Amino acid sequence: MKNKGFTLAELLGVITILAIIALITTVTITNSMKNSKEKLYDIQIDNIIVGAKTWASSNVFSLPENEGEYITITLGQLKESGFVENDITDPINNEPFDNNMQIMITKVGNTYKYEIVE
Repeated sequence: MKNKGFTLAELLGVITILAIIALITTVTITNSMKNSKEKLYDIQIDNIIVGAKTWASSNVFSLPENEGEYITITLGQLKESGFVENDITDPINNEPFDNNMQIMITKVGNTYKYEIVE
């Protein structure tokens, strides 16, 4: 009578193939999560810039008047004024953005340039 089953070599082959698939999948998922966090970070920064633009439209007389002049406001000021959510967090390290983060508003031609000063 012949026993039916798998040989040791067949089992090791299947285990090796499964390990390779798991390794490829893990790397792909890790990279995907990293990219997602970076995109979410960019979205959060864009939200802060939008809050600064909204603040600027409500505080027109505080904006610089001459080419190259600038003012800075902090994230804390935007939060206190209600232009940015109080619980806005950095998705990369899962901690709140620092309230001392500065947003520089610079007069450039007839418009303003908004940038985060890190």
